[in-house]
Amino acid sequence: MVEIFNINYNQYVDVVGTAHFTRRSINDAYESIKSLNPKDVAIELDWTRFQHLNTACIGCPKSGSCKGLCEFTGAAEALGNVDTNIWLIDMTEQEIRRRIRSRMTPSERTRMGFQVYYEVDEDPIWLWEKGFKDRVINNSKKQIEASRQFFPSVWRVLVDERNALMSARLAWIASKNLHIHTRKDSKILAFVGAAHVEGIKDLLMDPLLIKDQLRRFHLSFTEPTLIRRVAIQWN
Repeated sequence: MVEIFNINYNQYVDVVGTAHFTRRSINDAYESIKSLNPKDVAIELDWTRFQHLNTACIGCPKSGSCKGLCEFTGAAEALGNVDTNIWLIDMTEQEIRRRIRSRMTPSERTRMGFQVYYEVDEDPIWLWEKGFKDRVINNSKKQIEASRQFFPSVWRVLVDERNALMSARLAWIASKNLHIHTRKDSKILAFVGAAHVEGIKDLLMDPLLIKDQLRRFHLSFTEPTLIRRVAIQWN
């Protein structure tokens, strides 16, 4: 395991918040890839979800224009024919479900089936597409906090525990790059849901917090999944 240094990893990682399956998020992914030209791209997926999203469109006549395309697969497409690493940094869906089941309290189980809403009169998709990302993120935080009050164990898994694991994996990738002289100046571009951005940035700022969170949540660190894209030279 590569050593995770006690440094501020925000200088090595650009974390981009997204709203899944919106055209603006896909365009943001394209633009971020184009402007930064990263050698390492990390996305909030595990191998099963990545495989599903990347094979679902094979042979579909709407491929490339369908609204079902998400910014994570859009980012992978935007890389094109280049040498790059795609890192899958999220917890598996199977592990997420297992952790939620094991942590739910009896009172939370009785509330299952009820939806908790923070009342807003604004369509988050419309706001995001029009560029009001800060307003969407602020409303999302309030929604999360409202839900956290009713399902604290569920939200601890969905947000806090995943933040800890994804931050640890991002720090691991950055630390690995610091051991390679030619890569230390290359930033990692990470795409995650908007609700995760603030928590991940806070953890990357102080890696000791990452270690504390891993211990607190009884999370075993495993390396992120690497998908290596190699440029093809056409004759």
